[in-house]
Amino acid sequence: MVIQKWTAKMKPMQHPVFIETLKELNHLYRKHGRVAWSRVHNELYGGHVIFMERDFPDIQALDTDETHSLEPDIRETKVRLLESVVPGSVVVTHYHAVDMA
Repeated sequence: MVIQKWTAKMKPMQHPVFIETLKELNHLYRKHGRVAWSRVHNELYGGHVIFMERDFPDIQALDTDETHSLEPDIRETKVRLLESVVPGSVVVTHYHAVDMA
């Protein structure tokens, strides 16, 4: 599995706005056949850091999903999402995960 992780530092008092905007973004992702963000973590007592993750079966699925990233309604909602974070703090990373259960 491939995990896409998005990390950013939140502006103070923006967590509720961020979560509501992310819900809208996930709705649009599903509408356009994209993979929604499945996990959101808010670091407690650590400086307002937020993490989001979504899973893909392989890198090809991630690449296919990203071809729809510039849909106008998705792009507009992403811009609103970024209004809640500190500029320049966004980091996107990708991991290959193996379940050992």
